[in-house]
This record gives sequence, structure tokens and C-alpha cells, in this order.
Amino acid sequence: MRNKLSKIQLWFSRRNFLKFSLSLSGALTLWGIARFLSFRDPRTPTTRIVLDVPDAYALGSVTPVPEVRAWLIRDDKGLYALSSVCTHLGCLVNFLNNQFECPCHGSKFDLNGNVLNGPALRPLEFVELKLSPENHVELDTNKRVSSSDRLVVNE
Repeated sequence: MRNKLSKIQLWFSRRNFLKFSLSLSGALTLWGIARFLSFRDPRTPTTRIVLDVPDAYALGSVTPVPEVRAWLIRDDKGLYALSSVCTHLGCLVNFLNNQFECPCHGSKFDLNGNVLNGPALRPLEFVELKLSPENHVELDTNKRVSSSDRLVVNE
């Protein structure tokens, strides 16, 4: 009996307890860092929406589409849409002072989604716009497009 008791006491020694505690805290820290660095864009259940007719959006307008986390923008080349999800850690960007700003960490983007100020390293993503059969703007955030893609608006 005495032999078993001493083995248990050795296993629960201060040294073993500290080793176990430090190993566990190190593993939890590494897990937290891995989760932080492996951010994935959380998708909203709604990724596709039909909006108004193209002529309803004035030249130079920047229209939020919160249902699908996007911004609809019209310039002299036509309509395009940017994801409103910051490419740094996934916060939703706001439109202030003619640029997009992340309220979480201060990243700033121009109207073409290019990074003006970090910590974001990648530009905002362009998402697909097309005309529906009823001649309405259809936005799909699951489909990425080139920054040069525009939905031409005939006036």
C-alpha cells in the first residue's frame, strides 16, 4: 500500500503539476493563435439578392446592401459591387469620407476596394452583378469577379 501511495504522490508532485500546466497553457495559446490567423469569411445565409433597376442608382452613388454584406457603387463605367467584409479579420466596413473604413482595426479602402491604410493587406473583394430577366440588378456575394467587371447602365 505504501508503494502505491508514493507513486501517486510522485505523479502529483509540484514539478509534474507545473509541467502539465505549462504544457496545457502552451497548447491553448497555440490553438488561439491558429484560430486568429486562420480567419474565414463567415457567410450570411442570404448570398443573392435582386435589387432595383440599374437606372435607380445615380452616378457616384454608394449604396449599402446589408442583407448580403455588400456595397453597390456606380461610376462612369457602370455598376459594381464590393464585399463589405474587411479582408483583415472580417469586420464590416463603413462608408465615411468617400472611403471605406473598418471600425475594428482602422483599415481604409478606396472606392475600388484598394487598401489605403492597413492592417489589411488585401483589397476588398468584388462580387458578381448581373441583370435578372426582369431587368433588375442581381447581386451574388458567393461569386467573385474581376475589379474591371461592370454592369453597364444605359441612360
